[in-house]
Amino acid sequence: MNVIFLDFDGVLDTIHYDYKDMKHIEQKIKILADICKEYDCKVVIESSHKDSIDEYTMEVYDDSWVNDILKLFKKYGIECIGRTPNVRKKRDSISYLPMWKEDEILLYLSRHPEIKHYCIIDDDDAKNMMHWQVSDLDKVRDHLVTPLYYSDNPEEEGLLPKHKEEVGRILKKGR
Repeated sequence: MNVIFLDFDGVLDTIHYDYKDMKHIEQKIKILADICKEYDCKVVIESSHKDSIDEYTMEVYDDSWVNDILKLFKKYGIECIGRTPNVRKKRDSISYLPMWKEDEILLYLSRHPEIKHYCIIDDDDAKNMMHWQVSDLDKVRDHLVTPLYYSDNPEEEGLLPKHKEEVGRILKKGR
């Protein structure tokens, strides 16, 4: 099975086109649908917005934006099969740190051996971010496609048709 681990912010919405601009987001979802169709992919949500989705039932808790995205997935034939788990690392005897996205993705993969090929589409990468100095995707860098969250040219932001070929190259690598 081929899977795309998908972030929302910076991929579907960007600095110039926020989550309220569903027309723009729908254009990005059409691109995602083309990618999924071309490479026979299913989607797993690894966005921070996954917190509004039940991990087991995929039911959305009171977040119309996420509901709208999932409706567009259905409209364009994108099969969303899950979301990465929320896992915490123990910091000390009383507090926890959230696990980084890479660890959540690797945990999801360990629970789903049927996934033979995967790609991550996420803008959260140190070389691509305006403010971050570290990446939480270093362990899975070979599987990463990084659209731009911000550009002086808004047409260069988010998921673009040019990313399709890059996804294809990554999926050929396997796990």
